[in-house]
Amino acid sequence: MKQRQIGKGPSNRGFDLYRVIERMIAEAGGQAERRVRDADIRIGTRQVTDARFKDGNLHVIDDRHVQMPNVLNAAPAYLPGYWHLDPKGIRSLSSIGSRPFRRDMVPFQYAKRFYGRLQRKFKDQRRSRHRQQQEQTSLPAGAVAVFFQGSYPREAGATRFSDISILQDVLNGAGDRAVLVKPHPLTADVESFSALLQIARQDPRVIPTQANVHDILAASCVSVSVNSGVALEGFLHRTPAILYGASDLHRMAETVTRTGQFAAALERALARTGGYAQFMTWYFRNNCLEIGAPDLESKIWEIFAQAGFPRRRFALA
Repeated sequence: MKQRQIGKGPSNRGFDLYRVIERMIAEAGGQAERRVRDADIRIGTRQVTDARFKDGNLHVIDDRHVQMPNVLNAAPAYLPGYWHLDPKGIRSLSSIGSRPFRRDMVPFQYAKRFYGRLQRKFKDQRRSRHRQQQEQTSLPAGAVAVFFQGSYPREAGATRFSDISILQDVLNGAGDRAVLVKPHPLTADVESFSALLQIARQDPRVIPTQANVHDILAASCVSVSVNSGVALEGFLHRTPAILYGASDLHRMAETVTRTGQFAAALERALARTGGYAQFMTWYFRNNCLEIGAPDLESKIWEIFAQAGFPRRRFALA
């Protein structure tokens, strides 16, 4: 895990899953040890050439995509309170992207209740994973919302598009729609922000904004990102999503793989009707870990067992 996570107290939400895992392992008779993540395990790391993971232990690596025996990757999912614990990777590169989804896989009445709970908790309270401006902002209706994500998606190997190249492609296919652009609150870089301001000076359609993400999504006809949590937050507004990279959300979104495809993707996105409640329920209840859920521990033990570490192995240790 990250250095700043070592020694975090019980109130730190970024450590929720790890506290549950530590308690489970202790109750099973084993011992969990917190370590700072190795410096050479970077965002794009998939394999290592040495034998560090062949020590008979299970290694849970925070915020990475390492694909090796005895390794699981963990990170908060797109909405607070939900986590990934996955042998392939987290978020855009998680195993969820390879799993089938159909609306009829989730009973609508069950999905409606869960979806309503998410709407009340996040949309209605204008709450997001990252801190948002609380003042309400008036924005042009029917806009295209572009969310910058910085260099992380390219470093992770999820896309070849930069924030600016996405914006330029959107502008070429957006017609006369306003284009709202929100830089990422944590990973925005000076070069991209300067380029954004230059584009905005030359194109009156472009409106840079730091508005609350829910105000943006409520005003927009579509969200655009590489693979951002705003796509799922948009689903709470029934706002469709267009993605510019690898994603575990692609079954409920349109994906652009090369420049010049945006106009057609927008047309398909605007034609999408329904399915949001079923997809959100399938994604978060069926495929993520929910902190505090009654089945949380049983799901974790199942993931551990699939990685070769059933509960009895910890007792033997």
